[in-house]
Amino acid sequence: MKELTNHYKKFILVLLLPYLFFLFLLTVQIPFSVYAPGGISEVEDLIQIDYNQDKEISGTISTTYIMAVNRPTYFLFILGTFSPYASIAVLPTSLTGYTNEEIAQISYLDKETSVDASIIVAYQKAQESNSMINIDYYVKILVFGKAEYLDHYDDIAFGDEFVQLVGDDETVVTTIEDIATYTTESDSYDWTFLNADGEEYTITLSKDEEYDKFGITLKTYYIVDDETIFPTYTLNSSNIGGPSGGLLQTLAIYNHLVDEDLTHGLKIAGTGTIQYDGSVGYIGGVEQKVITAYLNHVDLFFMPSLDPDYAYDNYQQALAVCEQYGIEADGWLIPVSTFDEAINYLEGLDLS
Repeated sequence: MKELTNHYKKFILVLLLPYLFFLFLLTVQIPFSVYAPGGISEVEDLIQIDYNQDKEISGTISTTYIMAVNRPTYFLFILGTFSPYASIAVLPTSLTGYTNEEIAQISYLDKETSVDASIIVAYQKAQESNSMINIDYYVKILVFGKAEYLDHYDDIAFGDEFVQLVGDDETVVTTIEDIATYTTESDSYDWTFLNADGEEYTITLSKDEEYDKFGITLKTYYIVDDETIFPTYTLNSSNIGGPSGGLLQTLAIYNHLVDEDLTHGLKIAGTGTIQYDGSVGYIGGVEQKVITAYLNHVDLFFMPSLDPDYAYDNYQQALAVCEQYGIEADGWLIPVSTFDEAINYLEGLDLS
């Protein structure tokens, strides 16, 4: 009887092994990132400008997004290795200390602040030819990063506004630049923040003994003053994160503020962050974004190019992708380093 019982246990174990192995593949995560082509999203679906309502816009301006899976399961990792367009990389060291939920929070903060930057740059440019347009903004210092050793880690949220800290000799510090200057005599200081609900809270943060830092990263942002802006706008919700749609957002907003239609009936897309001075910044996922645009039959695709001699210049990377996949880059892949360059290109198009 005992021998039969042992045989029965072995039989059950043999039956369970494939199930347990499959469960292992589906649930266990590994420290990599898988990137795959995504889609394009018309900027009008995100931002609607209450101006020039009767203007006929014959084409479209869209941002480009990719699918990114951080810490994929073994199953998704294996699928990624078989996809002809996917790429796999070790999870960036800047993200290893964050959960996937926190990475998403940072991504959406990037998106929200990039929209404000797009509005500011587009309105300021449109003001040059239309004095009725008005744009004002105020400066906010927001929490952008948190180290694992940060005191009160869970009490401080990404996007919370830094108000002040009480520094050496009771000096009230309100700028990023002054924090290091007035936090040399003690290890702990009282910091005040404003959360998303508009509530102020004050907590004591101490420097880590090993790093001699507080473990918090602050970043300065310009936020649109919705009380004084003209024309007004409507911002819709979006599940797409990240700042890389900045350039195309700015182009689409500007196109609604001027009389000329910059689209010329074309399906325009692209990628690139937008800085407050109108310069265009680098992005990641070049290969997947080029493929996404090509598969979506985009007519023109804008790509950041700041330094052709730089090994990681996005435009040079994109040219290599076009060559690899047999995509005709000439007249389709357009390098730009500033918002003005993109406008000048579209204004100079002659499609007759």
